[in-house]
Amino acid sequence: MENEKQKLDYVSRAELFQHGNDIKKEMSDKVEKVEGKVDKLSEEVVELKVLVIPMVASSKETAKNTQKMADTLERYTRATTKQLHDHDLEIADVKNSITNTLKSISEGDSEEEEKRFSNVQIITSVLALVGIILSGILNWDWGQLIFK
Repeated sequence: MENEKQKLDYVSRAELFQHGNDIKKEMSDKVEKVEGKVDKLSEEVVELKVLVIPMVASSKETAKNTQKMADTLERYTRATTKQLHDHDLEIADVKNSITNTLKSISEGDSEEEEKRFSNVQIITSVLALVGIILSGILNWDWGQLIFK
């Protein structure tokens, strides 16, 4: 019994080498598994780079183009507003000249002058209608149609 107890307390050299080889084998298997996973991750990262980098460049270009479009729309709006203001002033001048013409016509009583008066009223109403339509078209918010 003492012999058996002594055997259990000591490890032979062969058993120690065998145990060392088992540990080395187990560790090399684990290292290979980890290396395989790292290689797989590396391939996935490369695939992501191939997909994501062009998307990032594209989104940057889209942002730049969107800013250019906003700047262009702002300049167009300013120019249109100025044109509308000038157009309104011209309509007011035409209206004043027509009013003056109507006053001078109304002072005379002949039939021919009354026909002119009615023609001038028709022309005035047509010009006013065209001005209203143009200002409605030009003042409409085209952005809500374009950027829905």
